[in-house]
Amino acid sequence: MEIGLKKQFLLLLAQGTIECGIPEIESVAEALNISLQIKRVNAFSPVCILNSVDENVVTSILSRTMLCKSAYELWGHGTSYESLKSSIKEYPEKWKAPYFSENRTFSIRVKGLGKKVSTSTQKKIIDSLEDVLLLEGKVMLQNPIDEYFIIEDYISEGPSKSSSPSGIYFTRFLCDGQRHLMEKYSLKERKLIGNTSMDPMLSFLMANLGLAMPGRLTCDPFVGSGSLLVSAAHFGSHIIGGDISYNILHARGKSSRKGAGWRKRDETLRNCLSEYGLEKYFVDVLLSDAANHAWRTKKELFDSIITDPPYGIREACSRVGSKKPGEVDIPELQDGQVHFPEQMAYHLDDVFLDLLAFAARLLVCGGRLVYWMPVYRADYTSDIIPQHPALKLLYNCEQVLNRHSSRRLIVMVKVSSNWDEEASIDNNIFSGHNSFRKKYFNQS
Repeated sequence: MEIGLKKQFLLLLAQGTIECGIPEIESVAEALNISLQIKRVNAFSPVCILNSVDENVVTSILSRTMLCKSAYELWGHGTSYESLKSSIKEYPEKWKAPYFSENRTFSIRVKGLGKKVSTSTQKKIIDSLEDVLLLEGKVMLQNPIDEYFIIEDYISEGPSKSSSPSGIYFTRFLCDGQRHLMEKYSLKERKLIGNTSMDPMLSFLMANLGLAMPGRLTCDPFVGSGSLLVSAAHFGSHIIGGDISYNILHARGKSSRKGAGWRKRDETLRNCLSEYGLEKYFVDVLLSDAANHAWRTKKELFDSIITDPPYGIREACSRVGSKKPGEVDIPELQDGQVHFPEQMAYHLDDVFLDLLAFAARLLVCGGRLVYWMPVYRADYTSDIIPQHPALKLLYNCEQVLNRHSSRRLIVMVKVSSNWDEEASIDNNIFSGHNSFRKKYFNQS
């Protein structure tokens, strides 16, 4: 009966303002060419079960994930301790036996999800399982060889917490995810940051959703301080970006951060990557208007585009153009002179339409577009997500900002290289994007 049988693993997702744990796991698995069968216990619980996989598959996935906090080999589960004990007994002996050696040290802890379990209760629970756990090694609470966790899940299928666990799991700890990268890449320690520099956790999440990998090229057309590309480079992807701001690309002028003063000459993306030992992945940054971008080739260049367009709240959303009617007057320049073109407002509707056209044109087939779109929650419906015939929507995850505003993390994949460029995008998308800034400040 055990021929071909593979282990089950329990994954714990991070609970927070964005529910994107499953999409991240699925994306990492695709990047690593891994086939998965993953099931979430319920919509509210952070518990997920992986079926029919090997241990090395799980460790490979956790070597990249940010929203998957930890992984455990699942030895048994039930809704009561009697059913849990029966499940542990049924777990194949050949998988338990290697851990029963008297030469192995171990610890057993009880973890409550949605409820704190007292020390005295933990001891009673552990003692109740002695007759099914034939662990002969020495107990060691600090750095044991094996760590076991009894996980009680009190998060029921609803907003309220349950008084009794909806599931009880006995597990052997396997590995943690990569949340330690938030400290290593902390914005507090980085020279090049701005008002809208992306939080490292979200940057790594976007790099995973974009399938950033060695041998691939990732672009950010609104590169700014480059936080998203730093994360892509960490995963081995070569990076290139564009931005309309000469000052931020070339470390000139005053910083947008309050009280930071004039930018130092080493406040560039290239130097930022060098600090992390990632300079070899840097291709270039281009002074470029996203509405009239610098890539004129029709060749498909990018494996992924990950970006966070400005919303006009903490950073201006602008494009090259004249606020006055008529032609733009470009003066004749002498040697050494630089012309800074006039800029005008760049409406959010146009930002998204241009971004999708950019992705449809320059992504390779199968490449991914990952971007944020701010929404006023009362106005939101799925119909406001811009569509393109060359792009398929994969994921649409919400991050709540406050009671009235949120932003959607949109992931699309290019499915076709043959489409009508003249009539490619439905321009009848929701025009409320343009009023997001006004509604945001009116409700703050």
